[in-house]
Amino acid sequence: MRTEVTEGLEGVVCHMDDVLVWGQTQEEHDARLYAVLEKIQKAGITLNVEKCDISKQEVTYLGHVITASGIRPDPSKTEAVRKMEEPKNVSELRSFLGMVNQLGKFIPQLAERDKPLRDLLSKKNCWLWGIDQARAFQDLKDSLISPPVLAMYDTNRETKVSADASSYGLGSVLLHKWEEDWRPVAYMSRSLTQTEQRYAQVEKEALGLTWACERFRNFLIGRHFELETDHKPLLSLLGSQTLDALPPRIQRFRMHLMRYSYSITQVPGKSLWTADTLSRAPVKRDSTPDEKEFLESTNIYVDMIIDGLPASTAYLEELKEQLAKDSVCGRVMQLCEEKWPAHSNSEPAIKLYWAEQAFITVKDGLLLKGDRLVIPTTMRNDVLARLHEGHQGVVKCRERARQSVWWPGLSQQLNELVLNCRTCSKERQNPKEPLMPTQYPGRPWQKLGADLFMLGSKSYLLVVDYASRYVEMDLLTPTRSTDVIHHLKSIFARHGIPETLVTDNRPQFSGRAFEEFAESYGFKHVTSSPKYPQSNGEAERAVKTVKSLLKKAADPYLALLAYRTTPLQNGYSPAQLLMGRRLRTTVPTLPALLDPALPDSEAVVLRERERRIKDAQRYNLRHRVRSLERLAPGKEVWVTDQKSRVAGMQLSSIQEVFQSSVLQNLRSPVLKICHLPREPGLGEPW
Repeated sequence: MRTEVTEGLEGVVCHMDDVLVWGQTQEEHDARLYAVLEKIQKAGITLNVEKCDISKQEVTYLGHVITASGIRPDPSKTEAVRKMEEPKNVSELRSFLGMVNQLGKFIPQLAERDKPLRDLLSKKNCWLWGIDQARAFQDLKDSLISPPVLAMYDTNRETKVSADASSYGLGSVLLHKWEEDWRPVAYMSRSLTQTEQRYAQVEKEALGLTWACERFRNFLIGRHFELETDHKPLLSLLGSQTLDALPPRIQRFRMHLMRYSYSITQVPGKSLWTADTLSRAPVKRDSTPDEKEFLESTNIYVDMIIDGLPASTAYLEELKEQLAKDSVCGRVMQLCEEKWPAHSNSEPAIKLYWAEQAFITVKDGLLLKGDRLVIPTTMRNDVLARLHEGHQGVVKCRERARQSVWWPGLSQQLNELVLNCRTCSKERQNPKEPLMPTQYPGRPWQKLGADLFMLGSKSYLLVVDYASRYVEMDLLTPTRSTDVIHHLKSIFARHGIPETLVTDNRPQFSGRAFEEFAESYGFKHVTSSPKYPQSNGEAERAVKTVKSLLKKAADPYLALLAYRTTPLQNGYSPAQLLMGRRLRTTVPTLPALLDPALPDSEAVVLRERERRIKDAQRYNLRHRVRSLERLAPGKEVWVTDQKSRVAGMQLSSIQEVFQSSVLQNLRSPVLKICHLPREPGLGEPW
């Protein structure tokens, strides 16, 4: 029923689907009722005759009994307090007085009325429950369920539901805010069933809040309200946590709460006296049909999730046996049904489980975290092996685990298992390592890079200066080592002999003749890493640039001249950096600009260093680089190209294997060396 249907009618109040019609006389009542029914019929709304009370002298509406003589609270809303039994010890009495004191500002002359009870709290007095105490107890109960303590329900006021759970009962109170104070509107309590008493404490607390909302639903549906609890894990379980991450039973409670608009807050237990007292003195009565249906639907839902677990019946039975034998898991299961310690250091054995206590539950002898099985120690190696079937990576294995199993440290153990898997190590591609930029030379023509390349059917020798990036190239006919040496001598005669020459491992650069040439001319010959041309990146980049120029240019010499006279990022052209002057080209230039002028070497060095740093940063980011673990003496490795492993040797021995492989087959040298884990022993953890 919507309020718009009955809007404008006299003697009618509508709240959600509850409509109240009244009149001072029978004729006035009938006329107003007829007008309401006519509006309902036009709106196309159907009424249930069995739920309609017509022409009554007394009616229950929104927690109140409305009669011709006045309004009084609905007895069902105060039953939890009216039927509260007398305290049997100091602890129960203190709990009751805490509830009274919380609402004491609304009880006149409270200090005088509760004195007989407060006297029993003194350690000097013995426990004696007499006539004065019984009279004071009953008097205070009557005050709690009568005005001004008990407030009238008002749709315009802020509303709060406070609930708590003990080991055997649930208690809740519906509160309204009057100025700065919260006043009770209705009380509710009940005993837990035998099944509910076996719930974990966090499940009992969640049950208390859900049950309270269901019992007060006529007051709560359609408006925003506040849920109050003293159990901090419920803030995320019933608030921000995703539904599929919750334990099965709490997941069902959360689904029941989805029809309400609420915000949940946590308060200290000492501020929850009313709900706490009601939960410790629950009304013993038979469950209502709604409560029975709620319990049955919850149990059916949980059983459905357990039956849907990806494990056979035989495996689940074995799991139950191993959980019972495991001392740590057994203790965790015991704490789930009792109460977890306040601090993780109280029991070191359960420290790793303590942080997940809100998500850990017990169902039919199985320990669950959310809807995932908790695996005991003796069965973990087998589960790890199953998770790594197919030899998938760490991320995929973790995703498989998130679907069904959990134990403390599972993620880290999966990480170690995959990284130490011998089969995976043999097939694993090493990640890109951080780029190591070459140092900018101290002066031009100090360090050169040389390479051979083909364009069309012709072979060329290219030489590039690491400092100025000035390029020299010659046509090779043929491409023997002696021809390469001849052209290098010609280039050195024009520009001088460098200190270092970097080349690859081609036969033209690795023979005896080239070694003698380097020795006689007095320069250091350095070869790049096999199958890793990036180690002579300056020459490789120059080859790419020159190829592009020659393919597109009609006159290759003018193209080379254009390259040599074009300024680099540091502001100077290769010719300026090498020769200290601009070269005359076909582009008109002022004659004064062709006068020799040395570049600012300090500025050039600074700009080159900055450029190299930025290049390295971009490369590392683009390739998601990471440093590899350093090889230690005695480390077992897998030599990919040789399809064999090398174990128990020093680093120098590994280098010898590497060098010998290069000498045996220069066109397919060893490039990749992977770490191999040691074989796990029988019963030894991965």
